[in-house]
Amino acid sequence: MDDPNTRPASEGLSAAYVRLLLDACWKGKSVTELMPELPKGMKPRYVHVIDAVWHINAPHGQDTATARVGDVSAFLGVTTPSVTKLIGEMTGRGLLVKHADDADRRAVTLTLTERGRTIRKAYVADYHEHLGELLAGVTQEECETVARVMSRTLRLMRDDDWRATENDQETDGRQMTDGKDDNES
Repeated sequence: MDDPNTRPASEGLSAAYVRLLLDACWKGKSVTELMPELPKGMKPRYVHVIDAVWHINAPHGQDTATARVGDVSAFLGVTTPSVTKLIGEMTGRGLLVKHADDADRRAVTLTLTERGRTIRKAYVADYHEHLGELLAGVTQEECETVARVMSRTLRLMRDDDWRATENDQETDGRQMTDGKDDNES
């Protein structure tokens, strides 16, 4: 019988490479956990939205509100309702200002408050500059490869509908729950 770790790529990714990729994902999660702690009440997603608004407004200057909710959603690759909710929270926390569009009163554009700009400088600009120096030995090609593989992996796994069945979750005839089997006290 063939070793499943060495089967041809035409039959799918071998178990050894799946393990290698999933281990890299765990390391990626650990990398994000090493990022600087955010101020109390700040969510990491807020920083992503702040950065998106900054980038969208950048060509016209940060005081010109050109970023729309749909633009932020597209920039981040997330749904508009989730961004709308975040923007509501962030406006209430003094990170963003909503502006009614003169041409279309239903449309809303966004700018960063001074606090939002301060958060972006500390947690994006300054931190990315620091990481750029720290990671100087990592090539641009390596960065592009990791980003491409992680994006593709995420897309494929999100699109997959595989779920473990109840029988698959049993071990030695004991049902596993919350990481403990029923025989543990």
